[in-house]
This record gives sequence, structure tokens and C-alpha cells, in this order.
Amino acid sequence: MTADAGLRLELSQPGSQVRACFTPDAGHLPPDRASLDASLEACLAEHGWQGARLDAAAVRGFLTQCQLTDREIDAVIGSVLDGEFELEITADKLRLLLTLVSPEGGRPITAEEIAAAAASMGVVALLDSAAIGVALEAGSCEGREIARGVAPLQGETARFESLVQPRRPVLAENEDERVDLRDLGSLLLVNPGTALMRRTPARSGKDGMDVLGKPIPADPVVDTPYASDLTGVATDPNDPLLLIAVIAGSPRVLPHGVIVSPVVDVDAVDLHSGNVNFDGSLRVSGDIRTGMSVRVTGDVVVQGTIEAASVQAGGDVIVKGGIIGKAETASGGAPSEIASVRSKGSVHARFIQNAIVEAVAEVIVESGIRQSDVSAGERVVVGAPTAPGSISGGRTRAMQSVSTGTLGAPAGTATTVQVGLNPLADEQKAELEVRRGKIVEEQCKLQQLVAFFAKHPERATGDIREKARATMYRINRDLFELDAEIAHLAEQMKPSEQAEIAVGRHIHGGVTLQVGHKALKVMEDKPGGQIRVVDDRIAVN
Repeated sequence: MTADAGLRLELSQPGSQVRACFTPDAGHLPPDRASLDASLEACLAEHGWQGARLDAAAVRGFLTQCQLTDREIDAVIGSVLDGEFELEITADKLRLLLTLVSPEGGRPITAEEIAAAAASMGVVALLDSAAIGVALEAGSCEGREIARGVAPLQGETARFESLVQPRRPVLAENEDERVDLRDLGSLLLVNPGTALMRRTPARSGKDGMDVLGKPIPADPVVDTPYASDLTGVATDPNDPLLLIAVIAGSPRVLPHGVIVSPVVDVDAVDLHSGNVNFDGSLRVSGDIRTGMSVRVTGDVVVQGTIEAASVQAGGDVIVKGGIIGKAETASGGAPSEIASVRSKGSVHARFIQNAIVEAVAEVIVESGIRQSDVSAGERVVVGAPTAPGSISGGRTRAMQSVSTGTLGAPAGTATTVQVGLNPLADEQKAELEVRRGKIVEEQCKLQQLVAFFAKHPERATGDIREKARATMYRINRDLFELDAEIAHLAEQMKPSEQAEIAVGRHIHGGVTLQVGHKALKVMEDKPGGQIRVVDDRIAVN
């Protein structure tokens, strides 16, 4: 307690109110702000309560009352507050956070109190005494980390790094130059012993621990091996993580390995070489001559031309020259006079004339298509932006789109272009149905064998029963995949609403345009445009 001419201040224990009392004395003046501040500061210092929270408005009101009344005055002008703190464990339970509030005239928080509170919460992680000390010295903080658990160290799945460096096409130096298709589609060949892929084994993770001492498991990882059905390759005897080629051929990179297909190089396919029929890819430095036959499971790359020959490829067909038969029309000539090219991938050619061309994916032609029957499961593109191509005569069909510069010819040559229906779907579906029938027949025979072993288990010697089960599993898997392919083809046999025919320049009379099941016969020449089905009719925009 302190007094000055009737003025006294009373402070209760920390956290309670600071009270100012004044008793008027006829021989002294009422206290002013200076005398009140001096008395208050001395009293706070005497009790160790410096920094108490004072209410400035209450102090001014107390002084005003002292000046205006002759009665004893007792007013609350502030309070003394102890320091406070709060601990929070983050949602992942990996960090303990401290929020500290400075005392206002009261008792400060101690490191021991913080440690005791953390222990009461079950925290077993080591407290960061330095961080706590910095916070206590500063007097306050918000969300300061004072303890940390151990986060789990996540593992890594097996990684497959391709060592195959594909050749890239030579592009034009400026946009005005036309891209030469002879620079496209070169096969990459590898020799036995060539490194193709490196596998980095999976690395297991390490469990962590939260601030409460509970383990945090690391995510499990799978150590994926190389695929089991790779051909033309093997692991290096001296390095089982390295995949190398065991034959010369063309590599194809898969997610978990590489397949190498054998490649045959010939100067030309003619009477000297004979017909070509093998599993692999074919590269011809010259021409495929009239009357010859080529049937391969891989790609066919021809530096010259394909004449009136038959070519079937399981991959792409890339012809640096053109595809040209001898017949005037692809539909009217004898088989020996028509060039026939069928590809399970794409067909690229400089031009197509008097030919039948089918591609599961796309047909890309540099200059033009004339008097040919061309079908693509996706699209047909004729020409380039700097040199629009043309389609005249015959029939051109694609599922998604057909694009060219000019359709038809000034002489009114009959030309049909169709989009919106997969032209190959019927044939592909029939082939799949034949394959499915053979597999179902094999399945029936195997089921009979399994039933026989069930009745006569003594006849199932060795591992024959396990082999039968493995074969049954393979058959069921193949049937499932075939059914999915057949269903996909069935969807493609429905008209596509997004299909279009794009003509950059002219559409001549004599052209028939078909989008889905809608058809339009063009009687007179007209400008090009985008041909689509709009409001259930064909529109040229």
C-alpha cells in the first residue's frame, strides 16, 4: 500500500483487480495524473507487478471524480495477469506447437510448466529446450514448434529406365519448308548384347514415430520384376538388373521391359527374293514389285514404291515413295493389277493410286489419293498445310475424320468420302469371333481333361494337374480380353457424333459425302469447309 495526500492504491493477488482509493483532505489538492502515475509505478515496482494491465479510460475517470467530489472514491483502474500458454499436437501427430502469452504484471511461465503439460498430454518426443528458451525470452509466441516426431521414410517402387534412344525425324529448318516424309518412320535396330533397359529394385521404407511415441508405418512398396513375356531379350548374365538384346531387331519399349522384333533387310521384294512371310519387321531399300506378297507381324518400311503387290503388316507401313497399282480403278481391276496394303497400325505414303489401303489407325498421304479404296480406323489426312492434297475417285472412309485440300475432280469423277463409322469394324469383329471360337473349343477340351482327372486322380501323374490349371487360367484370361475387344468394336459400329470431313479448298461435283448414316451428293462445284451432321442433316460450314 502507498499513500500521498489521501491517495492510496491497493493490489490484490495476481489476476485480481488494481484498485485506487482517494479520501479528500482540506489541506491538500486532489491528485493529478503525474502524482497518480508516480504512486502507481512505485506500488507496482514494490510488489513486483510491473507491466500490469491498466485501463487508461478508468484512470482518467478516477482523476475526474477526485477533482469533482468531496467524498471518498474507490475505483478499479486495471488488473494483474499471469502468463499463459497452450500446447497443440498437429493433425499428423508429428509436431508439438507452443502458443505463449506474456504476463501483465503477473507471474511468467516457466520451462518446467511447459514440460509438465507436455508430459500430461502423453508426449514422449524430446522437447526442444532451445526453442522453448527463445519463446520464454521473447515473452510470447504463436504456434512455435517445440517437439517433433520422426516422419516415416517412404520407400520407392521398382524403376525401369529405358536405355533405347529412338531416332528422331529430321524436321524442316523453317516453317515454310515442307517436311520430307522420307525422314519419318526409320526403324531403330539393335544388335545382340545391346543394353536396352535397367531396373532399379524397390527400396523399402522405414517406419516413423509420432510425438506420442506411436509408430507411423511407411507405405508398402512392390518390387516389380521384368515382365515375363518379353521376347528377343534377356537379363545380362553379369548384371541381372540389366536387360540386353539377344537378337538383332527393332526394339519396342514397354512399361516393364523391352521387346525386340527381328528385322529383315532386303534390296527389293521381287523374283530374286521371293515372297516374304515371317514374324518380324521388314525394311526394303528399293521397291516391292508387282505380283509379290509380303506378310509380316511387325512394320514394313519401303524406301521406294509399292507396286501392284500385296502387303500385310502387324505394325505400320511407311512408304517413302508411293503406293501405285496398274488398274484404272481399285475396284474394277484384277487382283494382280491392284496394290493392296493392310496395316494393323498406320500407313504413311507419298501418294496412293489404284490401290486398296486399310489401316487400323490412320492413313497419312503427302500429296494425293486417286482412284483408290482407302479405309482407316481413326483418320485419313491428305496433304500438308503448305501443300494441300487431293482425293479424286474411288472411296475414302475413316471413323473420325477425313481431311484434304480438294475433293473430287473438275471432270466430275465419282468420289465417295465417308466418316463416322469404323470401316474395319465388321472385318475385325469377324476375326475376333473366329479366335474366340477356337479358344472356347480349347476350353471345352481342357474342361473334359480336368473332369477326367477328378474321377481318376491316380492318372494325374507328376505336375500335369497344375499345368492343366495354369492353362485354364490363361484361357479364361484370353476370353476375357477378347470379349472386351469385341464389345469395344461393337461401340465403334455406332455412328460417331464428332466425325467430320474437312476440305480446305474445293469440293467438285460428283462427290458423295457421308457422315454416319447421312449422305449428301454434291452436284455442282462449291468451296470447301467442315462437313458435319447438324440437326440431323449434313451441313457444310
